[in-house]
Amino acid sequence: MPEVAVVGGGVMGASIAYHLAAAGIDDVVLYERHTLASGPTGRSTALIRLHYSQPLLVRMAAHGLALYSSFRDSVGADSGFTRTGLLVGAPEGERGALEHNVAVARSEGAETELLSPEQVEELEPRLHAEGLAFAFEPRAGYCDPYLVTAGFAEAARRAGLSVEEGTAVESLAELDARIVVVAAGPWSPALLRQAGYELPVGAAPAEVGRYRLPAGFGPPPAFADFTEAQLYFVPREGGFLEVGSLDPEHAAHPVDPDACPEGASRETLAHYRRGLVARLRGAERGHWRGSWSSVYDVTPDWHPAIGFVAENVIVAAGFSGHGFKLAPAVGVTVAELVRDGRASTYDIGLLDPSRFERGEFVETTYGYSVLG
Repeated sequence: MPEVAVVGGGVMGASIAYHLAAAGIDDVVLYERHTLASGPTGRSTALIRLHYSQPLLVRMAAHGLALYSSFRDSVGADSGFTRTGLLVGAPEGERGALEHNVAVARSEGAETELLSPEQVEELEPRLHAEGLAFAFEPRAGYCDPYLVTAGFAEAARRAGLSVEEGTAVESLAELDARIVVVAAGPWSPALLRQAGYELPVGAAPAEVGRYRLPAGFGPPPAFADFTEAQLYFVPREGGFLEVGSLDPEHAAHPVDPDACPEGASRETLAHYRRGLVARLRGAERGHWRGSWSSVYDVTPDWHPAIGFVAENVIVAAGFSGHGFKLAPAVGVTVAELVRDGRASTYDIGLLDPSRFERGEFVETTYGYSVLG
């Protein structure tokens, strides 16, 4: 009987397995029903940034940025981390919320600043910046989500842990382990229900388009556009942008995570293109080169549930699109829960799984979006 069983072979489960090994717990089995990163992780844009309204999430995301930036030295693998910088643009009427979030991040040691439209246009002359308030994170960037997941898993294997791909877990009863960690994203509620815990998670659609910029365009910084467009884009190698939605309304239309469409809809891509062309001068000469769809495991307050839900069951799910950024810190936290029965590096009381039943949702001053 293993000491710990971890369910879910995305970045979250792989990070948890790696950090359990780092904490000296090597009698662990990681179960993945298909292959590593074959679910939402493999379709993530893997943007790493620290722009949050909660100090806890800033600290956790900062740990992720530091680890991904030094992944080769820390984990022994390539994370594909590429620094792009991130601009966050919000309507002028939301300047107060933007200033608050920058102040929160700076109080936690994050490198971020407010910029005027004139400063933004100096930084990226092709960006239409008038009428917006801006924050800039120069150290933000993106990773290769598969490389990160595989790197965590391989390091765990080297430490003696077992990684069982192609092994579906349908029942907690089949896991003969002292502690079970459920980190299965939108598939978590069905398993947790067997432990008497109802995780209020919906599978929200996440559609991403791959946009080919004109030849010689050069990569802009990553950009989060919280105007009516409600989209973000991340530059990728080869002159591409990966473009996705920031609109919280997609959570109102949950989908079956086992029947997710392969690509983004024509309507979605048309909306993305309108927003992209309106924001980035010259982008109208580009074109789509494919798309894909995935799901976010969204909770009512857009914050995850992390902690014990039964005497021997821990949940780490409901990340609402932020799991990749937080996965290294969650790995540290879950390893402490397993080893010590409590978390010490991060005070995760804010993310207590029982808060939903009590109706005590996490509040946010992220006025221009619920995503933080």
